Amino acid sequence: MTKTKKLKITSLISWAIILIGLIILLPNSLTWNNRYSQQLPADTSTSRQAPEATIVYTNPNGALSSKQKKAIQGSEEKLNANKKFLGVQAIESGNDSNAAHRLDSQDKSTELTVLRFKKNQNQFHILIPQIYSLVHTKGITTYVTGNDVLQVARAQAIQTATKIMIGICSVLFVVAIGIIFRSILAPLIALLLSGITYLASLSIATSAAHFLNSPYTAQTDLVLAIISFGIFPIVIAIFYRFYSNHFDDLQAVNDFYKTSWLPSLITVIPLIITGSALLLARNELLRSLWVVAVTLILGWLVFYTLMPALISFIDDLFFWPGSARKFSSSISFWHFNTTVGNKYPIITMVGIFIIIGSGLLIKSKPLNWSVAKDTPFSSQAKIGANVITSHYATGRVAPITISLTDKTAVTNTQDLAIINQLTQKLKSVSNVAAVYSVAQPAGTPLSNLYVNQQLQTITNQLAAANLNLTETQNSLKTSEKKLKNLKLSSTLKDLSASIKNLNAIGSQSSQVASQADNLTSDIATIEEQQVSIDNLLNSRSLTQGSKAMRQVLTSLKAHNRNLLSDLKTLHHNVKVVSSNNAVIAENISQVEEDQQTVSDDFKDANAAIQSTKTALTKDSKNVTIAQQNLATDRNYLNELSKSGIVSTLYMTGADLKTAPIKNALNQFNQAKNKTTTISIILNKNPSSTAGMATLKQLDTTTRSTLQGTSLAKSKVTYAGETVLVTNQKQAFKHDVTHLLPWLLGFLILYLFVMSRSLFAIYASVTLFAAYWLGYRLINLLSASLLKESMLADVPMVSGILFICVNLALIIPIILQTARSSTSQYLNAISSFDKVLGLIGILSLIPLLALGFTQLLSFIQIALVFLIAEIIWAFVFPLGISSALHITYDEI
Repeated sequence: MTKTKKLKITSLISWAIILIGLIILLPNSLTWNNRYSQQLPADTSTSRQAPEATIVYTNPNGALSSKQKKAIQGSEEKLNANKKFLGVQAIESGNDSNAAHRLDSQDKSTELTVLRFKKNQNQFHILIPQIYSLVHTKGITTYVTGNDVLQVARAQAIQTATKIMIGICSVLFVVAIGIIFRSILAPLIALLLSGITYLASLSIATSAAHFLNSPYTAQTDLVLAIISFGIFPIVIAIFYRFYSNHFDDLQAVNDFYKTSWLPSLITVIPLIITGSALLLARNELLRSLWVVAVTLILGWLVFYTLMPALISFIDDLFFWPGSARKFSSSISFWHFNTTVGNKYPIITMVGIFIIIGSGLLIKSKPLNWSVAKDTPFSSQAKIGANVITSHYATGRVAPITISLTDKTAVTNTQDLAIINQLTQKLKSVSNVAAVYSVAQPAGTPLSNLYVNQQLQTITNQLAAANLNLTETQNSLKTSEKKLKNLKLSSTLKDLSASIKNLNAIGSQSSQVASQADNLTSDIATIEEQQVSIDNLLNSRSLTQGSKAMRQVLTSLKAHNRNLLSDLKTLHHNVKVVSSNNAVIAENISQVEEDQQTVSDDFKDANAAIQSTKTALTKDSKNVTIAQQNLATDRNYLNELSKSGIVSTLYMTGADLKTAPIKNALNQFNQAKNKTTTISIILNKNPSSTAGMATLKQLDTTTRSTLQGTSLAKSKVTYAGETVLVTNQKQAFKHDVTHLLPWLLGFLILYLFVMSRSLFAIYASVTLFAAYWLGYRLINLLSASLLKESMLADVPMVSGILFICVNLALIIPIILQTARSSTSQYLNAISSFDKVLGLIGILSLIPLLALGFTQLLSFIQIALVFLIAEIIWAFVFPLGISSALHITYDEI
């Protein structure tokens, strides 16, 4: 077995091991790619704020009914029940009156619920469909949106579009290469090598992001896919063109590999260095494109190690038997252009300058940095964002958040007054629609917590106290007059007379009792006389006596009997009277005691009344003094209300315990109240230039307001789409003004060292001029036809790809013609006509694949690349031939 054969076997075994390792790592790599690019689609910094999601409940037919509002409350109850499971830190809904003011639309057709997740929430992209399933309500159109959700939706759209592009490229390349070279294995091997390059690059990129914290965005996967499945198959197809014509001569193929590896390495080295240098960029997307270097290295290794081994083992099975495999068609496009440029150099140069100069007349539109613009129209996040924009301020979807972090809790009156003052000042900044803070949770001042309102309350209370004092003084005077009208002395005299009368009644009662005793004695005497008369009438002597005596005695007896009866009746009555008099006498005794007590009480009362009169007189004077003091206090408060202190917020400890303030603290304060946030809604697009200018004004206002206050040393941070876009724009501007000149200088210097002639300068000028003009044309067409300005990702991705592809054509030309004559340069350029048609046809495949994804950024990348490539295909041969002729041949 020859040494070459052993090396090829070793290559196959090595790549088989690598492939097995990639298959083992493949699920982890894809999972990481899926999670990482969605979790941090545009920013991998550790200072990123906790994610948020906005739930939109809307009724397209009008105001929400009471039944629909009840259903919304049911959805919010589900969210609260699953709050811990979802990792939600706070839920802001219309149940709070302050929150309802900013979450309910004016036409009452839309309500919002804001979910604030924990900062360490790493599965945010997974929770979005779960949240939607929880809040989806029958009879109400529901969306889950927000800036963070839009970023996830955009990352998912880019990933989906990338997969579609890979599928389309794979199918079209297999068909195209199979038809062109009449082979089944050739396109499959090309697809296999592309897949190995892609998987290896993806694994390295994701592993570097995981272990080395290197930048990784959703566009990283896109660039890997374009190079692996869009450019690498074209390189393989160019090799197939040579291989198909030397299929019978294996030695010629081996010689090709031996002679081409160094020039190809020289071609790839500057691209690898340029890609690696992107790690120095500040813009996150540019930094994430460092994987270009990895893909180029792996592609070169695959082509020069695995490809020869496969060719050696497949051998005559590679192409279909017969001469149909031979590919000899070519065009003379560059030959024609170089001839024209060389024959009419002045006219050609003038024409090129006119064409390139016309680009200056094209009004360039600012780049669009909004994440929502690159989200499919069918995305519920984008539809929900459009609903919010149509019912609320433009910036409601992506507010600016200012966070103030202090060493102590920001809940004391002084700090809250400063926050309130800052809130008021931020409202006056241009393009600000609303400002919400813990001091103004509804976006409007809490009037009862301001000094002017409190002064008014105190003034009203003082007025009420003054009125009460006046009424008290009048009451005191009335009481004093009534006391003066009291005749306690005459009342005491009447009491004394009553006591004397009671004593007389007592003595009379004693006399009645004595008369009753006498009457009893008289009755007893009469009864004895009556007995004597009876005895006398019954005596014999009277019987025999005169009749007249008997009649007298009988009459006397009857008279005594009546008298006795009357006396007994009288005695009985006297007894009753005597008994009653005895009771009266007893009561008179008690009454006398009571009368004496009353008399004593009256004396005490008289003394107390005299003291009260004196006190009333004194209290009346004190009331007059108090009224005078109240009048002075009211005058002071009236003057105080005219001072600047009236606009100061004053919040007591009792106010902090009220429900509205508790809700506000829960919504705007974090980290045990040591961090407070201020939410700012713009009436302009948050990612626009106006939004950036507003952010700068907000920062200036915040710094100046906090200066010299208790919060002067607090840490101030900003978050939101406006902040992210501002940072990206500033980073991109820095990279364009600082990094890009160095990279261009390096490439020009590299080409100059290789060519050692002005060819390097001319080639570089054509390259950059063609891209610049193509970019401006597509920018104009996109703004006029698509009504959308060019997305910010487009020039970065398309520019890197354009430079890589065309340098891969320029450097081989230089290697063939170093320090040669003009004719040799032109011949070297014309020699590419053999493969120019093949390259042109196959180059349409990745561009068509990008267009078929229907994603705006992909379409714009394809259009910029296509137009710039067409311009360069004309300008390069014309410009080089005419410039070289003028430079070297004419002088």
